[in-house]
Amino acid sequence: MFFRLKEKLFMRKYIAEFIGTMLLVLMGTGAIVFAGTSYGPLPIALAFAIAVIAGAAAFGKISGAHFNPAISLGAAIVGRITWVEFAGYVGAQFLGAIAGTGILYGFMSAFGAKAATIAQVGFGQTSYTSTLNFFSASAIEFVLTFFLVLVALMTTAKLNEGSNIAPVAIGLVLGGLIMIGLSSTGGSLNPARSFGPALGMALVGSTTALANYAAYLVGPLLGGALAAVIAKFGLGSEK
Repeated sequence: MFFRLKEKLFMRKYIAEFIGTMLLVLMGTGAIVFAGTSYGPLPIALAFAIAVIAGAAAFGKISGAHFNPAISLGAAIVGRITWVEFAGYVGAQFLGAIAGTGILYGFMSAFGAKAATIAQVGFGQTSYTSTLNFFSASAIEFVLTFFLVLVALMTTAKLNEGSNIAPVAIGLVLGGLIMIGLSSTGGSLNPARSFGPALGMALVGSTTALANYAAYLVGPLLGGALAAVIAKFGLGSEK
């Protein structure tokens, strides 16, 4: 009986992470696809920020509302989730990102877009500019994700227990950091967010969609790991 209850609780967490990440990718990349960048980075940053705030308000008490493997890695390092849970979280997040891209594809198809047009427009995938290489793009994603994960861990730490500011703070800092990184790396800060759209592009015929993905995996994960170490040992977030 105990193990069945524990399994159900685990599944709730993974379902919450799946839905939350799906919402994040759908809203954020949907803003890129349907609104474009002609209005500047603010609408895109706001779309991601609103998705995080809404998802955190809805699912925060179930899973912690990570919606990002880098945040889940930080949570595992500081001991808030087990490494088994971390694997489940990451799996749910990647599946959610893929599902979000799938829904976006469905919307584009419903609006009459042909396969060739969808392949040309894309799914709001991230790709760094030609002036950057893997190391410089990874470094940008590393720094931006470091601040995101540090804010996420500290605003949800024991020393801030009882405060309701975390969803808004995390959403706003994500939006601000995306505005900084949008013109260089696309401001991903999230391996799952980058993978879903890139996989979508690969499935509609792009041969280069996943070529730059490594920077969006390595940079954010290293940034999240450093943030966790500083939060736990430097700032005493878990005391």
